[in-house]
Amino acid sequence: MKNCILFLSKYAHFFEKLPTVACYHSLRMKPVYISDSFLPMVKKFIDGAFLGDVLSLIKSEDRQDFLSTVEALRDAKILIQDQASDKKAFDYFFGMLGKPYPHLAYFILTEKCNFRCKYCFIKNQESPDYNSGNMPLEVAIKGLDFFCRRIAEDPKQFELEKTIVFYGGEPLLNWNVLRILLAKIEEYIQKGKLPKKTILNMVTNGSLITNEIAKTLKSFNVQVSISIDGDSFATNSSRIYADGKPAYQDIKRGFLVCKENGMNIGASCTLSEASISDFDTTIKVLLDECQVTNLGFNLMIAGEDKLNDGYNERAAKFIIDAFKIFRERGVYEDRIMRKATSFVESKVWPFDCGATGGNQIVIAPDGDIGICHGFLAKRKYFPTNVYNDDFDISEDPTYKEWSMRSPLNMPQCQECPALGICGGGCPFQSEIEKGSIWDLDDRFCIHAKMTLEWLIWDLFNQTK
Repeated sequence: MKNCILFLSKYAHFFEKLPTVACYHSLRMKPVYISDSFLPMVKKFIDGAFLGDVLSLIKSEDRQDFLSTVEALRDAKILIQDQASDKKAFDYFFGMLGKPYPHLAYFILTEKCNFRCKYCFIKNQESPDYNSGNMPLEVAIKGLDFFCRRIAEDPKQFELEKTIVFYGGEPLLNWNVLRILLAKIEEYIQKGKLPKKTILNMVTNGSLITNEIAKTLKSFNVQVSISIDGDSFATNSSRIYADGKPAYQDIKRGFLVCKENGMNIGASCTLSEASISDFDTTIKVLLDECQVTNLGFNLMIAGEDKLNDGYNERAAKFIIDAFKIFRERGVYEDRIMRKATSFVESKVWPFDCGATGGNQIVIAPDGDIGICHGFLAKRKYFPTNVYNDDFDISEDPTYKEWSMRSPLNMPQCQECPALGICGGGCPFQSEIEKGSIWDLDDRFCIHAKMTLEWLIWDLFNQTK
């Protein structure tokens, strides 16, 4: 063994919290914790070195410990005997790209909304003369048929979990169509046109929920997520009615109606400056007052009210601190859990949104079909419509491009320690801020890196 030559993997990264150093492979994702005194010796393998030569530089009483460290680093592929193993690992994960197939369908039931939220990334893209409309029932059924045809094209993936999201605008402004569509989805599941594991979600502002609506949604097992950003101050600072009136009390009433009808309710919480500024109150509203069992945090999108310097870092810290509380109380937060699951399972997470990977269809109210609802107003990346029975997702240029949009295929991401858990953030954000879906989403760069470092040391604290 002492005569073998070893190399430091190009995907090796080091996190120091003296006297301990966490050695981490950004694709293998199994941290190895070593003494800081060994770090200079480990780095001697950067360009390749014989183990015996490095060992000779170490005090005799420390050599056995160093050999044990080397063995652990080899097991984690942080030290490798052949640099070709780096390429082999990368090629394996890169092979996950370029295979568009829809697991997720967004039904934009209406582009109309009774709110005028200041940060709405859909409304903020509309021109003054944009014609917002409701989805007719014919389009809704045709859109469902379109989704069913696409998922049936790959029998091996058909039975995998599928998700249908009802979205807007405010989807409950088109309740009659939604109610009929829910019955049709149930019929298709029974007939085998949709897999048995089809999850139904609805994102709503909550203001239009009645007992009748809540009972119907519960009967069809729709998972409802209500948008709320904290207490009345935080929520009303950005979420208001079209006439300018505050919306908080009606949002809270929506939660109450759902809870009275025995529904497990989620929340969609956009982390505005007001939400972040009072951590304790925001968490109290979500967990104690709204009693959510699951939620998702949203980072502010570029082009909204100017954010204060350091917003990205504060938002990332907010999510981490919230997660510490959520895991103790059994509450699922989607954004950080995707990264935590990737880390814990040592499983590369190549895409962080449904559109990347080519895994999503978005059905506009007029029947146009695209890949990302952020581009709904401009209809960019909307290559077809519900009436095109012959559309081939696997050969469409838009879907093929988005199926490759991953940090694994972005040169600027290759040396990032969060390469394996990041997923690349939001292409919509990248394009509207920097001009291309292939640019970095800086918000998520910071979020991913801060989350990774916290996960590494949290694991250390749990195992030491």
